[in-house]
Amino acid sequence: MSRVVVVGSLNLDLITEVERLPSPGETVLGCAFRQVSGGKGGNQAHAAVGVARSRAEQAGEVAVAMIGRVGEDDAASRLCGDLAAAGVDVSAVGRARDAATGIALITVAADGANTIVVAPGANHDWPADAMAEVSFEPDDVVVTQLEVPLDVVHAVAGAARAVGARFVLNAAPADRRVMEVLSRADVVVLNEIEAEQLLEVRTAELDEIGAARARLDGDLVVTLGADGVVVASRDGRTVHVPGLAVDVIDTVGAGDAFVGALAASLATGADVVEAAITANTVGALTATVRGARHPRLADALGAVQEVA
Repeated sequence: MSRVVVVGSLNLDLITEVERLPSPGETVLGCAFRQVSGGKGGNQAHAAVGVARSRAEQAGEVAVAMIGRVGEDDAASRLCGDLAAAGVDVSAVGRARDAATGIALITVAADGANTIVVAPGANHDWPADAMAEVSFEPDDVVVTQLEVPLDVVHAVAGAARAVGARFVLNAAPADRRVMEVLSRADVVVLNEIEAEQLLEVRTAELDEIGAARARLDGDLVVTLGADGVVVASRDGRTVHVPGLAVDVIDTVGAGDAFVGALAASLATGADVVEAAITANTVGALTATVRGARHPRLADALGAVQEVA
């Protein structure tokens, strides 16, 4: 059985809905408030399960496991419980004694735009030997982001490549200290801002994305929001996948859903362009619901695929 192993962040999202985002120093009244499970890592694992379930009959079973850190508090129990209920193996999620579970303060406007402030808490409290007992398999697709310490990212990259597992790096939020790891990834996923900051790429120019990929060992995937995604693969292709027209309610988590879906598709045997097409659809579907996770993703994706 293939696996998607997500090494990353787990946060409790505190979400306030507003008519419009406030300007600096301005106070606006919220329309609603919710607490939901989030974090880039958790969101990616959740999306990966949805895609794996939607494609199980055609491509075989794919398991999803989460490796992360939470505190010893009520938020930790909720985050782990939600992922376990969705079908994610959370047995490798560690508990930090001296740090609270991560919290994300999110403001969402009526048009779907958002602002996010993260208090990482336990996400930044990994023991030095946290990855020492973690083992990957050659058929694994291993995913990480930059909401965990950089030494953890390095350790994940080294452990994945040592056994021949496929390593997917979502270099978000952008941090130039990760440049060395970019060249070790089998697939690098960036949004427009991250591509410009890390690779000095103007995403409107496909040739620039292709040239940037040539500086890496693996495939380069650049998400463009409503405009879709560009895939520059190691075999020389540069492909633009157009965005899907959907009624956007909330863009929080759409990028995370894309990454999780991409990883699950790769684990089922899709090539990077095919995987990006599925991930593009999943990201769009996630923007049509409130919160960072589509509650019925497998069904929604199956319905879209039937129409297509």
